[in-house]
Amino acid sequence: MEELPRNLLLSIPLKVPDKLEWTSSLLAYITASYAEDAEKYTKDAHTLDALREQALSHSTSSTFALEDLSIYFNQLTFLGSRFPPDINLSIGWFPIFIQQEKPDTINNINYEKSCVLYRLASIYSELGCSQNWVSTEGIRKACQHFQNAAGCLKYVKMELISELRCEPPKDFEIFNALISFMMAQAHECVWQKAVMEHMKHGTVARLATRVSDFYDTFLSDATPLIPNTWKTYADTKSNFFKAFAQYQKANEAISNGRYGEEIARLYLSKSHNACALQHLEKATLLNQAFVDQIHTLQQSIERDLSRAEKDNDVVYLETVPDPTALAPILRSDMVKPILPNFILSPSYWLTLPDRPETDLFIKRPLFEKLVPFAVHQAASVYSDKKDYIVNVEVIAKNQELKAESEKLLDELCLPYSLDIVDVLPKKLVEYAEEVQHEGGIQSLYDMLQKIQTMSRKATHLIEEGFNVIEDENEEDVQLSRQYGKLWARPSSRSLTHNLLTLGGQYNDTVQAAQKADRIVQAKVTKWGKAIAMLSRPPEEIQTYLPTLQEDEENYEFIHETLTSLRSQLEILQQETNERDELQDKVTLMAEKDDISSALVEKANELTKGSPIIKLEPEQFSSVFEEHLARYKVFEDEMKVHITKQADVLHTIQELYGQFSFIVANKNVLNKREKAITNLEAAFTKFKEIRTNLVEGIKFYSHYTDSLSQFRDECNDFALSRRLEASELARDTNPGRLLLLKK
Repeated sequence: MEELPRNLLLSIPLKVPDKLEWTSSLLAYITASYAEDAEKYTKDAHTLDALREQALSHSTSSTFALEDLSIYFNQLTFLGSRFPPDINLSIGWFPIFIQQEKPDTINNINYEKSCVLYRLASIYSELGCSQNWVSTEGIRKACQHFQNAAGCLKYVKMELISELRCEPPKDFEIFNALISFMMAQAHECVWQKAVMEHMKHGTVARLATRVSDFYDTFLSDATPLIPNTWKTYADTKSNFFKAFAQYQKANEAISNGRYGEEIARLYLSKSHNACALQHLEKATLLNQAFVDQIHTLQQSIERDLSRAEKDNDVVYLETVPDPTALAPILRSDMVKPILPNFILSPSYWLTLPDRPETDLFIKRPLFEKLVPFAVHQAASVYSDKKDYIVNVEVIAKNQELKAESEKLLDELCLPYSLDIVDVLPKKLVEYAEEVQHEGGIQSLYDMLQKIQTMSRKATHLIEEGFNVIEDENEEDVQLSRQYGKLWARPSSRSLTHNLLTLGGQYNDTVQAAQKADRIVQAKVTKWGKAIAMLSRPPEEIQTYLPTLQEDEENYEFIHETLTSLRSQLEILQQETNERDELQDKVTLMAEKDDISSALVEKANELTKGSPIIKLEPEQFSSVFEEHLARYKVFEDEMKVHITKQADVLHTIQELYGQFSFIVANKNVLNKREKAITNLEAAFTKFKEIRTNLVEGIKFYSHYTDSLSQFRDECNDFALSRRLEASELARDTNPGRLLLLKK
């Protein structure tokens, strides 16, 4: 068989990117999520944009197409160690085999990495197709490129698709098919090399069979997305390599004197090659040289079959076995998906020769000074663990203990129920101090007297206004009688209706206010004695209250129990204060706690500088445990306080039960409690009365202005009427007056 010429294989279509701008999204994310100055990384962000544009603008034939894409991929890998997959950036790429106006978009850095590897697979496949097939070196390189293409696609499938965290695009569903196709072509290279080197028939047959297997796998994995021309291409090749394998096994059979087997395998070869010949019309992607190979094989099969049948019929007379009885052809796996070195060794660019003419050829990872994202994740996990101890095990427990103690003290009315026995309750002392501060009972008397004075003044202003109007009306009536028909003006009664109505309203309001004043005065009279007692110093109030005498039964027991209960209350308060101090300390420590440097050190230890090593928060557990141990101390102390408070509350309940049983039937203590309750009620009345008096003073202060205005309006009216009367009197003719009188 003759060697295959160049360009007899297919390359994966080049995946096309949409426009993308890294800078704004990266800097915005740094500003929003990291406690760092984003401006420090502006240059690196612009460089990443430039690297993308340069790497994705190369054609497959460009000298640096593969190198620049791999460098860009490495930068993306390192970027993934500094940022989360989603940085709120929509990344778009157009699918292969599909014509659509809008790209498939995903907000995930791993999508960009996947598509770059997709594009790299295309370039590797193109490099494989472009090798010189007339030399074994060219075939070796082609085989390596196809295995690298399959390796890129398999890496995306196994490592990156799951990291997209969403449904992958349609053209990601054909990875299995494309991997099988690349493996088929890689194995085809091995087969071609074996043919060129005239290896044994059995070896060539096993290699051809494996090529056919890969094409069959491609066809079984192919989705509707893959064009029919590719499927026809693969089907044709699959049948050709099946035919070629059987033809080689037939040659092996005749070499070993198995003449019947030779004929059976030639028939199988003829059958498979016939299928390949049937597809030729539709197999538009097949190179003419390969088509010629199919025809050449057909001719060889027919020639050998004719000779073999004739020889067997005349000479050998062997039985031709059924095809199903033939031993299957063994497979030889000579290829596998191979990852390019740069995927597992992101710093490989350090070994590349320098390119001084290219500013973008940099031998350092971008954003290398940014704290790794894994550290941020670990810090977040640590913060959650720390917050749980601080907020739940310390602060929340402290609040629960406070609520528990306050509930018991409220139920037992402590310390109030103790203080009413032998001292003034704290609340009553505060009431007395407030009453004294506000002037005591005397302040109420003074305000009440002021209100009475203001009330009398208000009444006087109303009466003064009414008297002025009444006097003017009497004068008007007298003048009207005197002048008779010559007195031509409206009567005062007809003009003062509004003033009289307004005055009546004012009078009603003042009467209502005076009624309220009398109610307040009655309160002062009723509660004056108790309020007067509150106006005294606490020592005098204490002497006023009934007191348990030393000769009373159980006097000593009562006072001993009082002392014990108050001691327990002091211990309870001390426990509360200590817990509050504990809470303040742990809160302050948590606010100042920063383990970033320890996490960065641990991350460097785990990754040894490699960005492809994935870190999980659990790997930082040793750092967490070391730093959380400081908080465990506070947690343990809080547990001790829980036990202490439980003991104190239990003791208080027992002592109070004994105390309340003894004092329940003490008449003198019942009278004392009633007197204290009365004084407390007097304080409430004091505040109420004072409020009433203040409101009353405000009312009269504001209302006096209105009443003064009313009185002045009455005076103005009377004055204007008198002036009018004087003018009318002068203008009236005395003679006419006499005539009218006659």
